[in-house]
Amino acid sequence: MGKEALFCYGTLQSPLVMKAVTGTAYDGTEAILHNWARYRVEKTEYPGIRVEDGGAVFGKLYWGIDEEAFVQLDAFEGDKYQRLVVPITLPDGTVQDAWAYAFKNEYLNLLSTDPWDFDRFMQNGLERFINWFVEDRRDLFDRGDL
Repeated sequence: MGKEALFCYGTLQSPLVMKAVTGTAYDGTEAILHNWARYRVEKTEYPGIRVEDGGAVFGKLYWGIDEEAFVQLDAFEGDKYQRLVVPITLPDGTVQDAWAYAFKNEYLNLLSTDPWDFDRFMQNGLERFINWFVEDRRDLFDRGDL
């Protein structure tokens, strides 16, 4: 696997979060994933997506993601998400395949009915999310996993 594209629709739209997870700053552009919907995961500050006819998920498409970054991203996303290739629509209307992390079918019951909003996250949830992220990584360090 060479360098690939990744569609981010949640916390990873923030360049700060993306760099914290991968250690690299990536350029990205706005993009849309059609026929999917994004909902907040119950009792969290982050979303999951699922197939939904007529839905549209707005997010950011990053290019140049390498295998090392995907290892970090896979660990960050955890076992409730699966990485799969989806068709992403760019601002000029062209469609490009890209990786995205979708909620696994067996965990769909954990998605709320509350649509997740990036701007609301940046205003109200980023600080709590970063605190959780740092604490989570501290635990990994203490256990010797990093």
